Amino acid sequence: MKVQSFIGKVSIGGLQQMDVQINEWLKRGKITPVHVCQSFGNDIHHDGRGNEPIVVVTVWYEEQHDIMDDD
Repeated sequence: MKVQSFIGKVSIGGLQQMDVQINEWLKRGKITPVHVCQSFGNDIHHDGRGNEPIVVVTVWYEEQHDIMDDD
């Protein structure tokens, strides 16, 4: 089993961008998600002043060849 994490801004645009990244990764990787979790936090804003809310989506997955090797 492997893990992939995605980090995005908590905004409509940020979530839409993360959706695109996750969907493209799923299509490219030929993987089977096993467990998905979300966490929220804060990160330092790019200008160094203040914090901005972020979301972290973590996908635990198996690749197709890993699944076939188990058979």
